[in-house]
Amino acid sequence: MAQKESNKAVLKRLYQEFCQKYATPFLAVVVCLLVFNQHYALALNLSYSLPHHLYLIKKDVNKLSDLKQGDYVAFAWQGGFYPIGTQVIKEVAGLPGNHVAKTNRTFFIDGKEVGTAKEYSLDGMKLAINPFEGEIPQRYMWVKTGHKDSLDSRYELSGLIHSGQIIGKAVPIF
Repeated sequence: MAQKESNKAVLKRLYQEFCQKYATPFLAVVVCLLVFNQHYALALNLSYSLPHHLYLIKKDVNKLSDLKQGDYVAFAWQGGFYPIGTQVIKEVAGLPGNHVAKTNRTFFIDGKEVGTAKEYSLDGMKLAINPFEGEIPQRYMWVKTGHKDSLDSRYELSGLIHSGQIIGKAVPIF
């Protein structure tokens, strides 16, 4: 008379069959994800400040030398408002050597308007504008977005972004 297999034995047998069949593909996927994560990341834009919703972050960017005006950059937030280290994506508007000027609350880089700072946030909080004017120093950049409510280099909270904050170049996917 054949004995019924116990539940424990059935589970052990199914586990072994699963491991034999799927261990190699599973390991391959894990290794691919680890390698991908060393050089790339995906980022979702959760605000209306940028036109795209999903970005591929290329982490192996050589800080400022691989960036040009108009590129998107991911960086670690260092000001107030958001927790320190929050990943933020903005457009590069000014690089070392570019000249920043302002008239009232409107900022210009090399004579081209890059945005006007609002006096108050959406919550009614008074916003201090970035006091910086002059040539952007080495290892710094000015970031912006086209959205009037974006917290970018127009404001003292964000200011100039240091190259040490850069996570990588952000490439829009959609």
